[in-house]
Amino acid sequence: MFALLVDARLAAKLSDLPLVGDRISPEHDLGITGVKAVIASDALTAEQVKALNEQISRLDGTHPRFPEETRGRALVALDYEWGGEQRTPLMLRLAGTKPTEGHENGAPAPKLLNAAPVTGPWTAPAALAAPAAPTEPGTPAAPAAPTDPATPAAAWVTLDRSFGPLLLRRLGASYQDEKIWVLCDATVHAGPLELGVDGLGLGIPLDGKDFTPSGRLDGLSLSFRKPPLEISGAFVNKPVTEDSPYDRLIEGSALIKTPGASFTAIGAYESLKNGTRSLFLYAELGAKFGGPPAFRVTGVKAGFGYNSSLRVPAIDQVASFPLLRGIDGAGQDTPPEPLDVLKELTEGTDDAPAWITPHEGSTWLALGLTADVFEIVHCKALAFAEFGPDDLVVGLLGSAKAQFPDPEKKMGEPYASVELDISAVYRRSADMLAVDARLAPDSFLLDRSVHLTGGAALRLWFGNSDHPGDFVFTIGGYHPRYAPPAHYPRADPVGVDWASGSSVTLKGTSYFALTPSAVMAGGRMDLRYDSSWAKARVDVGFDALVEWAPFHYEVDVWAEITAQVWLLFGWSGEASLGARLSVWGPPFGGTAHVKVLGISIPIDFGEPRTGPAPIGWEQFRTLLPQHPLTLAPVDGLHPDHAAQAPPSDGPETWTASADGFAFTVGTAFPASALTVNGVAETGNGRADGVNGTGNGPAKVSIRPMAKTGLDVTLSVTVEKETEDGRWRRLPADHWQDWSVSVRSTPQPAALWGAGKADDALGADPFVRGLVSGARIAVPAPRLPETAASSRSGSLDHAPLPEGILPLDPDAAPSGVHGEREETEGTGALRVDAPEQTAARRAALAALSAAGYPLDAGAALDRYAREAAFSSPPLRLAHS
Repeated sequence: MFALLVDARLAAKLSDLPLVGDRISPEHDLGITGVKAVIASDALTAEQVKALNEQISRLDGTHPRFPEETRGRALVALDYEWGGEQRTPLMLRLAGTKPTEGHENGAPAPKLLNAAPVTGPWTAPAALAAPAAPTEPGTPAAPAAPTDPATPAAAWVTLDRSFGPLLLRRLGASYQDEKIWVLCDATVHAGPLELGVDGLGLGIPLDGKDFTPSGRLDGLSLSFRKPPLEISGAFVNKPVTEDSPYDRLIEGSALIKTPGASFTAIGAYESLKNGTRSLFLYAELGAKFGGPPAFRVTGVKAGFGYNSSLRVPAIDQVASFPLLRGIDGAGQDTPPEPLDVLKELTEGTDDAPAWITPHEGSTWLALGLTADVFEIVHCKALAFAEFGPDDLVVGLLGSAKAQFPDPEKKMGEPYASVELDISAVYRRSADMLAVDARLAPDSFLLDRSVHLTGGAALRLWFGNSDHPGDFVFTIGGYHPRYAPPAHYPRADPVGVDWASGSSVTLKGTSYFALTPSAVMAGGRMDLRYDSSWAKARVDVGFDALVEWAPFHYEVDVWAEITAQVWLLFGWSGEASLGARLSVWGPPFGGTAHVKVLGISIPIDFGEPRTGPAPIGWEQFRTLLPQHPLTLAPVDGLHPDHAAQAPPSDGPETWTASADGFAFTVGTAFPASALTVNGVAETGNGRADGVNGTGNGPAKVSIRPMAKTGLDVTLSVTVEKETEDGRWRRLPADHWQDWSVSVRSTPQPAALWGAGKADDALGADPFVRGLVSGARIAVPAPRLPETAASSRSGSLDHAPLPEGILPLDPDAAPSGVHGEREETEGTGALRVDAPEQTAARRAALAALSAAGYPLDAGAALDRYAREAAFSSPPLRLAHS
């Protein structure tokens, strides 16, 4: 048996609330001054409870009283003051003491307990929201002890007070998770714009450790209605766990509508625990932009991410990529909700990680559109670029779908549907361009059971990639005898797959591929009939392979029919009829096989299969560039070099600086070794001219010429012009500080491989370890550690003419010297003196008498008036 009364003093204000707190002025602030609670054992009698309440009534009148009818329940009274006046406390019962999972910092979303479902921010049923009437300042009414067992777990008081654009409708109180929650029903108005708050409140802990209140805000709602414009949106402050990398995660979406267009946007703001701030926005504008029937734009889309990274989808993920698919979910029976799309972007799914993740230093941009081509083909395209501290990614994603007839025109079920997905991505870290295309799995022709399949791929590996110089283009795959390297893409065969649901099936495939060593193409059709009494198969196809350097081809064509029937004792033997033709060349030859009842009869014609004959040097030389050796400056050119005209004939001259000059040497004919001024070079401490096995210097092979094991040396000589005008090799002591880096670029095996001339289907289409050039750098100038000495004979002098050199500032000048014509600061030259004019007139008369008349005046008065000098002029004088 017990009875307990608690009285705790607090200091919490509405100005402590997030987002809206700074809108509340001090004179209108509302403060929580204390929390009072009573609880009595249900073993107490009604007379004992009544006696306790008589004792409480003798206090200051602000304490709650023990409930007489519902003994054993705890009641809480929340004291608050507003505008400097003490108000009637808000009273509520304790309920929901178990922690609520899934909320930030263990705090629940403030809500009404034991109340009917509500809509809107903190909307309570009328029965639970009856406000207490305010009392006169200084005489607050004592809270009565409720006798109703349904005493609400949240109490509300109506305020309806505006603080600038902030409208505080009601103030509430609730208890949950060992905290008293001060709840606010508020909106922010700015003209026709209304911003509602969700989950705005203060949590006051009652664990006895710390009474410091903490503010929270679960989300915001946005509403704007001013015809013809409507805006609505929602922004959620998502809860984070202790093991989450975030300390705050805010996501939201907005919809903007006009009579002719709609604008949908989603975005997220992420604050990581390491201090990084990440942000991304994505928006779509759907409208009838008009245009010719050939191409009509129906929507545009754009995205931006800061400290954010975008995961590039694989070709089979392009159609479902959210930024390409769009927020509106065009073409789907049930378009996804914007917040569902946002969740997929930032959290991923069970099968795939998130598409957008925080990444410090990375920024991405995206721009796309949706369009209709001839009102039949519906296209989506998205171009993007991501700029990061360690990488650059540029790409284009696209999807095109056509159905005949178009379901939107309601002309019946379509009899054909083709959807093509495209991806083109360049990644600087890999220095590779990857282009992929793929028919969607639901593409069909004539009937939904006739599936269309196929894919295509292009790869280009550039100089800084793992496979520089390599490339491949394939549609549907490769030749059956070709084993593509591991870094080559695999494409689905292009064809048709039909299973009618009965006993007839049809499958057709085709392929085309181009590699550095060969081109190949082929196709196959397989028609089968399978029933309970008979089986039949028709197999038709071809494979073709063409190699170059030297030219060689192989073609295989075949057709075969087989059949079986069910007899009384079981299936009969397989009867077959077919033919296979194989041709090759040059020289032209081939063989034919005729198959009858399982017996194959070969027929040979033309030349036997021997492979192409080796070619000579003159023919092989035509396969190389006209100038197989190249020499080019790469660093340290003087600025005056660009202004110089190139020489019409003779070698080019470089005007270089002495600091950091470097040049490259390249050869189209790979070498096994490099020497510079007669010294073998390995470059930067590693021998690029060593084969991949490390067993010694690589040997050069020329596959078209059937040459192997060649020692080829790339020799570079650096010379210096001497005083006698001749060029001589740079001395070894001058050469030792120069930097030499050997270049080794993979070479095509079709030219430099060691196999046979007709063997182009090796696993690696490149030969590695051969020298393809070098980079040579001049050492930077440096000051000597000590001053250098020089013999006196190396110095020369020029005698001065006779005279007095005015080295002594006090020495008087002699001979002809200059004197100031006028005082300091004069700006005019005296040229119009009478004696000067008379002398000029006499000179002009003498010239005229000699036959050289001049049309000039003797007076220089205008010149004397207009001539000005920045310094006083000097005149010649004699000492």
